[in-house]
Amino acid sequence: MTTQQVFRNTLVVILTIAAAYALFLSIRILIVMLVAIIIASAVRPVVLWLSHRRIPHGLAILLVYAALMLTLLGLLLAVLPPAANRLAGYIENEDRLASRIIVAQDWLERNIEQRFNSDITLLDEDGIRETVTNIVTQLRESIPALAGEFGGLVGDFVLTVVMGVYWLTSRDSAINFLSSLFSMGRRMRIREMFTEIESTLGSYVRGVGLVVLFVGVANFILLTLFGVPNAVTLGFIIGVTTALPIIGGYIGAAAATLLALLSSPLHAVFALVSFVLVQQVENHYLTPRVMANSVNLNPILVILVLFIGFSVGGVIGGLLSVPLAGTAMILLRHLIIEPKREEVAASVPVKGGILLTAPDTKLDVSPSA
Repeated sequence: MTTQQVFRNTLVVILTIAAAYALFLSIRILIVMLVAIIIASAVRPVVLWLSHRRIPHGLAILLVYAALMLTLLGLLLAVLPPAANRLAGYIENEDRLASRIIVAQDWLERNIEQRFNSDITLLDEDGIRETVTNIVTQLRESIPALAGEFGGLVGDFVLTVVMGVYWLTSRDSAINFLSSLFSMGRRMRIREMFTEIESTLGSYVRGVGLVVLFVGVANFILLTLFGVPNAVTLGFIIGVTTALPIIGGYIGAAAATLLALLSSPLHAVFALVSFVLVQQVENHYLTPRVMANSVNLNPILVILVLFIGFSVGGVIGGLLSVPLAGTAMILLRHLIIEPKREEVAASVPVKGGILLTAPDTKLDVSPSA
């Protein structure tokens, strides 16, 4: 190997490592860009609908994103103040929180004893008070860090909106540029692939949004009818966690039930009953249709990619795992499965074997006399 070849290979390795390191440092920006494209794919049909109503394309994009931001702002204003007031009350007086937990535990112990006719002690009261004090102390110390994280989330949200607007305005030119990198015979397939990916991502996000909206509103109505305090916050928690397929609703139900338990054991029962009633409609009607009409993944595969997403990227990884898996399936079908099928379909049986031809080659095989 010559000195020039050694230098060139070394330079390639260094540039590859530098590119990988830069990619690692910018992973958060890449995630924000991915989320922006997914959301843009979901709202694009609305933008096109407004454009067909003779509204300028740029104005239609701004109107759609303005509506989304106003909706999100109104929801946060409805949910955050009562939740913040309750949390502030518990932080200021941790003994009150411990007392509520002890009352709920006593109620649970009594019901278990009546059910199974045996004495039971779940947790020691002094241990509960000490644990609550430690948790509240840690929460007080982490408030500045939480404020910084909240500021970072606001910045990511603004960046998501900006990237989404730019994607919608430059989508066609970007797809044309990417397809131009391939041969003429493959460009149509590349465009179809991108269109299918966009349609799948958009339909999945819209379907999940519909499920989240239904679950949140339905639980809010039932909790309000049952007289459970902070029904808006509890309904919001159950609804938002439902965005995680299959397991998310159970996480939200557990959190909502525990929060309702702090108010009253009976309220916790009502919260659990509300979740079970709404879940019947969600599991048997809404969620199957969302999965069937969007990513079209097997439920076992959905659970697998969810756990992989959680292990790799936490909550964000879990949220993105299913649409990314659906995108991977589309790429696999267009780039590997369908070309293999076309290759098999292009084969011509001949005496003693199979004659393979190129997909674009026409072969005239006349029956033998």
